[in-house]
Amino acid sequence: MAPADLPPGFRFHPTDEELVNYYLKRKVHGLSIELDIIPEVDLYKCEPWELAEKSFLPSRDSEWYFFGPRDRKYPNGCRTNRATQAGYWKSTGKDRRINYQNRSIGMKKTLVYYKGRAPQGLRTNWVMHEYRIEESECENTMGIQDSYALCRVFKKNVALGEFQKQKQGECSSSQANEKQEQFTSVRDAGQSSGSNEHGKDNTWMQFIADDLWCNKTK
Repeated sequence: MAPADLPPGFRFHPTDEELVNYYLKRKVHGLSIELDIIPEVDLYKCEPWELAEKSFLPSRDSEWYFFGPRDRKYPNGCRTNRATQAGYWKSTGKDRRINYQNRSIGMKKTLVYYKGRAPQGLRTNWVMHEYRIEESECENTMGIQDSYALCRVFKKNVALGEFQKQKQGECSSSQANEKQEQFTSVRDAGQSSGSNEHGKDNTWMQFIADDLWCNKTK
């Protein structure tokens, strides 16, 4: 299926509720979608860095959306096969429920891509959000909610995070140096003031001693 002609400046940033309640729901029911913006791709036969060229979105966008058929790991089981040729997608954290108008319409799973084979895989910065529709949202069709998932794929910008941490460290170091300089200034000022007071006391004591000596000699 060819991508739709997109107007200049087009951006696609749907919410979780819109992805499930409109795009995924219409896909599993075989209904038309107004704008053909999400292609159908077998995600687990591709590596994550190959997905950008399969997207219908402009290449400048940093995340991509796909409808993926659910491939079962076991014929009679419910586990999905998420292994690619070079690695595998591993789920992380708990699935999050997607709500719309005070009812649950779907679930959101977060997965991270690992190179190699489990359990010695090497974690990468590729992340996938997998959206599934609730069975209650599927009309008169058994098992249709498992026919497709809607996936959002993106790569985390680690360099930016490291830069922010570095800047925070520099700011903390600068603040610490500034506090040390302020403490040193206050300490030096106190010592200078103390020495001045001490000098005044010595002068005053010398004046008293001289006065007493003069009285004795008279």
